[in-house]
Amino acid sequence: MKKFNYLFILLLTCFLSKAQVMVTNGVPANPTPNTNAILELYSVNHNKGLLMPKVSLAATDNPSPLPTHIAGITVYNTNTAAVTQLTSVSPGLYYNNGTSWNRLEVEAPATGDIKYSSTATDHDGWYLLNGRNISTLSATAQASATSLGFTTTLPNSADRFLKAKAATETLGAVGGNSSAILTQANLPNVAYTNVATQTTGAHTHTYNDRANGSLQSTEGGTTQTVVDDGAATLATSALAAHTHTFSISTGGSGTPLNLQPKYLSAYIFVYLGQ
Repeated sequence: MKKFNYLFILLLTCFLSKAQVMVTNGVPANPTPNTNAILELYSVNHNKGLLMPKVSLAATDNPSPLPTHIAGITVYNTNTAAVTQLTSVSPGLYYNNGTSWNRLEVEAPATGDIKYSSTATDHDGWYLLNGRNISTLSATAQASATSLGFTTTLPNSADRFLKAKAATETLGAVGGNSSAILTQANLPNVAYTNVATQTTGAHTHTYNDRANGSLQSTEGGTTQTVVDDGAATLATSALAAHTHTFSISTGGSGTPLNLQPKYLSAYIFVYLGQ
């Protein structure tokens, strides 16, 4: 009798709604199906759900237990089969696209997830990391931020790259520089020679005087012999110990080295929930 009542209600609903079908688990006060839906499921107490047919799939490229792949069919798979990495199946909802089974998955963000975006403002539970005080956030976002360890402010991601947290590092800590200036300690360990020559005490330098008295000079028509005692080896005078110095170009402008690689700027958000 109960099944008969359901069938009667279904037929009556179809007639009244001009071919729009509503399936219910009772008699609602206003059984008006949505005119844009060919079939609508309605739970009177809003405590019922749609139970998909349960099947045991063998692999994503195998239509079994169906005789062939049929595009549009949706099932709940109860089997776990690791045939290959690309064709394995596990319990969950699958739909068929006409050539294979595909798992229905909705990757919902979790509290603390980080993402880059071209959007400049908070959206859908994602909050811009701009250094603001968490007291300006919604109650849900404040609770999530506190659970992550951001008890006062959100980190400021402006002009920052993300890196993995070190073991002893505080979550959200910022550091590093975009440039550096080399100091003497940064240079290679090279031994440089003294800039002054070594002193060796008082000394002279020798040279040869090769005049032999045979040279002649003509002055006023008279040829005269240049007086010379003959060839000899002479020496310069000693001027005591001394050194010779030379200079090396030193100094610099201290211009920093740019450490920042080529980049594309974007906004960084953290998910704190809605």
